[in-house]
Amino acid sequence: HHHQRNKRKQWYQRRVRGEYIVGLQMEIARKELPRRTVEDQIRICELAAYFTHCNLQPMHLILTLRTAVNLFYKFQNFKTAASFARRLIDLGPKPEITTQMRKILAACEKNMTDAHKVHYDQHNPFVLCASSYQPIYRGKAVEKCPLCTANYAPQFKGQVCNVCKVAEVGKECVGLRIFPGQFR
Repeated sequence: HHHQRNKRKQWYQRRVRGEYIVGLQMEIARKELPRRTVEDQIRICELAAYFTHCNLQPMHLILTLRTAVNLFYKFQNFKTAASFARRLIDLGPKPEITTQMRKILAACEKNMTDAHKVHYDQHNPFVLCASSYQPIYRGKAVEKCPLCTANYAPQFKGQVCNVCKVAEVGKECVGLRIFPGQFR
């Protein structure tokens, strides 16, 4: 029983590490993007939005949500900025952050529209492709890394995983098998 619990804990820790790696790689990519065109700005907003769906500790999620609120607000996507502000307030941040978010939320609620179409649906559950940083919505085909369980769109099957840099995406693996009679 203890062994099973340990295995589950190790699997969960690997998955969370993978989510952090994908999130941080995506954040680096977002910061390196040009900001010249509306399309550039849309992609920057999308990446910030996707980062808020990574499995992060609350204090780190607060940081990603603040970034998303600010980017979407400046981009005049008030409806989406409001949803990020609400999620942030629900996490119970420091009082000064809550105050700031309530002000932004009040401003957004005066004009609950999004000026730009962004490829992001907060109500449709998704996993992130660890290569393209695009959402893979529930019910769509997904390939996994057999080692770290990172998710990939089908076109990345056969490539080396971006997250663990070891395993082949989509490869079926049984792992190391040890039998009691092996060492006699």
